[in-house]
Amino acid sequence: MVKYCSDLSVSRKGMTEMVKVKGKFKLGCLIALIVVLLLIGGLIFGLSRAMKTVINTMQNTSYGKAAVKDLSSYVNVSGIVASSDATTVSTELTEKVRTVNVKVGDSVKKGDVLCELDSSYLQEQLDQLTKSADRAQDADDYHKTVLRRNLADAKSNRTAMLNRAQQEINKAERTRDQAYEEYNSRIDKYNQLLKEIVEAEPDQAKLLDMEAQGLSQENEALYAQLASLDAAVDAAHTAYDETQRSADQLVQSAQDALDAEAYTGGDDSTGLQIEKLQEQIDQCTVTAPADGVVTMVSVKEGSIPMGGMLMTIEKTDDLVISGKVGEADILRISEDMDCEIKTSATGDEIIPGKIRRIERIISSVSEGAAGGYTVEISIDDPDSPLLIGMTANVKIILKKVDNVLCVPYDAVQGGENDGYYVLTLEPGSSQGMMRVVRKNIEIGFEGDYYTEVKKGELKDGDIVLTATVNDMTGTMSLPEEGAEIPDPTLLGKMN
Repeated sequence: MVKYCSDLSVSRKGMTEMVKVKGKFKLGCLIALIVVLLLIGGLIFGLSRAMKTVINTMQNTSYGKAAVKDLSSYVNVSGIVASSDATTVSTELTEKVRTVNVKVGDSVKKGDVLCELDSSYLQEQLDQLTKSADRAQDADDYHKTVLRRNLADAKSNRTAMLNRAQQEINKAERTRDQAYEEYNSRIDKYNQLLKEIVEAEPDQAKLLDMEAQGLSQENEALYAQLASLDAAVDAAHTAYDETQRSADQLVQSAQDALDAEAYTGGDDSTGLQIEKLQEQIDQCTVTAPADGVVTMVSVKEGSIPMGGMLMTIEKTDDLVISGKVGEADILRISEDMDCEIKTSATGDEIIPGKIRRIERIISSVSEGAAGGYTVEISIDDPDSPLLIGMTANVKIILKKVDNVLCVPYDAVQGGENDGYYVLTLEPGSSQGMMRVVRKNIEIGFEGDYYTEVKKGELKDGDIVLTATVNDMTGTMSLPEEGAEIPDPTLLGKMN
């Protein structure tokens, strides 16, 4: 019995020790479990933070590609296509519009009939004045015929009178010349007798002397007549001059009477009225003053032109676009700069143009003062598809380089001192992941959205990272060099 009890006591002690060992084992397991759970939680937290970092990186990073492009810097202008030469067709007449032959949008050629005004009342006035003027003209024509006849008679009489006076001169000169010839002949004969007297015998000499004395007496009588004959010639010339003056006065008087008729021959107001009425009738047929397109019609059949305005014609072979340039850009542009023109109607087609004119002044009280300075852009191609009234977007090219490797402006990091670089992507350590790689570059021309890459390891098609603003912090961030991020091409993140 004692022995049995002793063995039983030992068994209880052992049981107590076994219970204690099992309790310690459970506690260790619990502690181990807690440690494992903490490790798992830390791992999950770390992975969560890592994933959050990746997600933030993906959200705050955009992507682009290096590409060969034409780069430019430019100033944007919007405006309406219009004609450089708009012609207003107007009239001073107040007659009703009888017909309108065109409508807005019609193309017309110079001389085409645009509209016609009712000229019936003007024609009635013209017919009445014409009949009255015809009667007055008949009387005036007869009077002028008489004056012309008087002038012709005066000229004819002048000619006849001068002919008679010339005949008197010719007669007097002929008589005088004959007398001088006779006198000279007698002198020669007298001198010859004197020679013969010297050589003749006395009896013969006596007879010759008597003949010479008789001849001398005749010569003296003839010589006395010569002076009167000279006077007769002078008188004939004087008579001619007097006749000419008198005849000229008669001719001039007749001419003056005819000339005066042009000023006093009748009331010219009737003629002026007829001319004005005929001009007004002609103006009732309104024709196009130039080629172009009708852009406004202000009248209709049966209406009376208000203010004289009929319609507007604009030339389509010389179109322009007028727009506004702000104060910040006005000093960057100048005349003859190249422009690229686009419209919604022409899609992606680029239509070339140039700056034709810049208004470098704004009136402080003008309505457009706040809009900027007016710029007029001409369109190079007269056969362009642009139409009057289209809204156009114009790029005024400040500078341009063609066919150069470039990256988005926001992809360029660094500065002049430390050099410029871009972050690119290369295949990462696992599928679907990309590694961030830095590549140094030398930049050139900086356009509005892209920057030229003059030198560097970058090539056409490389993916580049561009920084964007973190919406939460307001800062710009990029993943670090060597970091691995999901392939943006698989996530649709490529720009």
